[in-house]
Amino acid sequence: MSWSREEALTDPAIVEPMKFLSEFRFSLKGIPTEIAVRLYQPLHSGKIVVRRSHDLVIKGLSPAKAEQCEDDSSEGEVLHAAANELICTYNAARAQGLNPDASWLKPNPDFN
Repeated sequence: MSWSREEALTDPAIVEPMKFLSEFRFSLKGIPTEIAVRLYQPLHSGKIVVRRSHDLVIKGLSPAKAEQCEDDSSEGEVLHAAANELICTYNAARAQGLNPDASWLKPNPDFN
C-alpha cells in the first residue's frame, strides 16, 4: 500500500500531528536576543499554528493589545499577529520612556 503524508499519521495513538511550514528569526531594537517564530499546520485542518521562542514581559507594564489574527489559514496573517503582539508591548514600554532590556524577553517553555 502506498501511504500519503496525511494517511501515514492517522493511527489513534498519534495525537495532533502537525506539518512544519516555516521559521522566521528577528530581534527587537536594543535587545540582542534572537526571537524565533515557527509556523505549523495541523495535518487535518487548514488553520496555522504559531510557536514563538520568547514572550515579552515588562515589569509594571500590562501587555499591549494587538490586533487579532483575522485569517488563521494565512501564513502572513499568523506571522504578523505573532510579531505584532511583541511589537505593541515593546512600543508601549518605549513610549513610557523605558529602555529596551534583554530581561524583557522570557523564554517560552513550550518552544522546542
